[in-house]
Amino acid sequence: MFDQLKQLGQLGPMMAKAREMQEKMAQVQARLPSLRATGTAGGGLVTATASGTMEIVALQIAPGALADPELLADLTRAAVNQALRNIQELIQSEMASATGGMDMGALKGLLGS
Repeated sequence: MFDQLKQLGQLGPMMAKAREMQEKMAQVQARLPSLRATGTAGGGLVTATASGTMEIVALQIAPGALADPELLADLTRAAVNQALRNIQELIQSEMASATGGMDMGALKGLLGS
């Protein structure tokens, strides 16, 4: 019985920590539109830039890539996919930093989210 009371005593600080992490996550989510990651292909012939909202915000194509439409399509696809992978990794890193690596999914119901 006393062990259960000890566990209840730890609930308050744990919930406060969870709220703090939720606030940090909200700050990261607010910064997502300004996060940027790039992907390149063909030795820099095509460069794509993705935002934290998973949108391609810039696409740069070197003149040398224009000569072969099929190659251009392949390079563009590769650069865009790399940019999206890079931004996903950046977002995961930002979220892990905000939560200290803790999975907030299990706490969302407790916090009213």
